Amino acid sequence: MALALLLTTALAIAGFLATSIQGFLLAARLTEASPVARGLVGQHVLWAIPAVLLSLFSQSMVIFYFIGTGRLVKDEIAGFPEPEKKSVLAALRRFKRQTSPPATFSLLSAVGVFVLGGAVHTRALPSWTHLAASVAAVLVHAWAFGAEWKAFAENNRLMDDPLRYARSPADDGVGRSNPQTRGVGDAGTR
Repeated sequence: MALALLLTTALAIAGFLATSIQGFLLAARLTEASPVARGLVGQHVLWAIPAVLLSLFSQSMVIFYFIGTGRLVKDEIAGFPEPEKKSVLAALRRFKRQTSPPATFSLLSAVGVFVLGGAVHTRALPSWTHLAASVAAVLVHAWAFGAEWKAFAENNRLMDDPLRYARSPADDGVGRSNPQTRGVGDAGTR
């Protein structure tokens, strides 16, 4: 499931890049010089709709994925000793904290790009606003992809064996923190 969500996020990024190029060609009037380019730009909206839908699907599913896997793990660790349970619960909160903001902003950026595209199409706004929003959406999606990649990898390790995960060294290079050695920056995870 994690791989599928990462793949749909990557496809959404590719879709935003492709439609951004098409939109730039349209806005720069470069399509008047080439019939091939003119044909691609004619498909701009038809490519944009799946890109936005992929984004909405993947990012909302990322949020629900961490809610669902968190529930499964919480049920599994109910009988664990308290220190291990606290370590696993802190990790679950960290996964949500790492993925929810980028996923939410990715959703909002996809909707914003789509709405601004409609405004540009009706000439209510200049075309640069839509292109700038599209570039911003690509950057936000890249941020989300990176955050989700790391969180999915660590979440998979946690789900494989929660007890071993809880007893593993405090920092294995991916941002794990031990409740006993936590610094000031981790105070909100208790």
